[in-house]
Amino acid sequence: MLLDISSTFYQWIRGGLIVLFVYHIIFYAQNKDKIHKFYSGYLFCLTVYLLRDIFEHQSVQYCYQYISFSIQYIGYVFFIYFCRELTKSKKRFPKLDYGVLLLSKTLILFSIVLIIIEFFYGYEAQKMAVAYSLPIATLFAFYVFYLLSKIKTAQVLYLLLGSILFLVFANISSLKMIKGDQYLINLPVHRMFYYFVGAIIQSTFFAILIGTHFRKILEKKREVEINLLKQSNQISQLKIIALKNQMNPHFLFNSLNSINNFVIQNKIDEASNFITKFSFLIRKVLDVTNENAISLTKELEILSIYVKLEQMRLKKGFEFNVLINKNIDSSKLKVVPLFLQPFIENAIWHGLQLEEKEKKISLEITAVKNHIKVLITDNGIGIKKSKSIKNKQVHIKESYGINIVKERMELMYGNKIQIQIKDLLDEGKNGTKVSLTFPKTDL
Repeated sequence: MLLDISSTFYQWIRGGLIVLFVYHIIFYAQNKDKIHKFYSGYLFCLTVYLLRDIFEHQSVQYCYQYISFSIQYIGYVFFIYFCRELTKSKKRFPKLDYGVLLLSKTLILFSIVLIIIEFFYGYEAQKMAVAYSLPIATLFAFYVFYLLSKIKTAQVLYLLLGSILFLVFANISSLKMIKGDQYLINLPVHRMFYYFVGAIIQSTFFAILIGTHFRKILEKKREVEINLLKQSNQISQLKIIALKNQMNPHFLFNSLNSINNFVIQNKIDEASNFITKFSFLIRKVLDVTNENAISLTKELEILSIYVKLEQMRLKKGFEFNVLINKNIDSSKLKVVPLFLQPFIENAIWHGLQLEEKEKKISLEITAVKNHIKVLITDNGIGIKKSKSIKNKQVHIKESYGINIVKERMELMYGNKIQIQIKDLLDEGKNGTKVSLTFPKTDL
């Protein structure tokens, strides 16, 4: 069986090499990775050489007399470039790399010379040229392997093991072809048996080698992705801080305006009471300034103080009702700091302030599946009437706080938030309804 070069044993190895070649060439086509490019070139040359004996047609055999040795040397050139790319020898060993490049050019030149020798002097002369060049090439190869052995990595270990074993087995086959089947080892096998065995051993080691190489690439890619996520998170945190730094002055500025109104109206007691509550509010706001998220309980506590201040400021005050669904644990629910205040402020300043009858604002918070839904309803004059009274410039200023809150919520929840503002006039009622929906997240 092993004496017949067309037997199943040899066919299986040829088939395996063809499959490996197809796999690596497809991988290269998809990823443009040079390692797969050079290794697929090497496999192609190796496979073409090993297919020689399955063709019986005379013209094919005649062509193989010209290319059988040359195709091997071209394959070695691809192999050299494969090793260079894998070991990064251009950066690690620039002098050695330069010598290896000269060797590859020499091999290309020698492969052309072999074809010329075949043309003028025949196949036997070509075999003699290979026989004399083989020891020199082998010695040079072992010198390169010695230098590579100084790189203490698993990749280089697999590269050396696969290359040395293949080189030894390939030389045995070459010497038997030149010196005769009885030379060196006398086993009942075809002289190419050793070449085939060396090829399959080398391919096995290289499969492990390439797998190890790409596992390291994937690990580095994962590290880069993790670092990018960390950087992205840091950027998001910085954006949140920047937006909060915009939010707090806006919030405090409007509160100071309320104090100013009392002073202008010469309401000293009211101003003093307001300042006391206001200082308490500032203290609470400063407590959450450096936090990216707080509990709903803390958010409602701050909002309650703010609402009391606005009730003092607004003529005849207003009624403020809060309803929280029983299945919501407000002490654990994670929310963006001060996310409710701009909407309540908008309802007071641009809805209730211009309304003469009894004023009301209701805040309802419910849980809908994995989301929290917030409804803020007032019985003010509504959006359309407010716009007809206020000019366009004022409305641009009005939406400033709400826009900041929206950006901060998007940074925390991504595109999973919904904010809708509806004029209740469309339903035959006075007022405005604000609906906020965002993912339910615990602290």
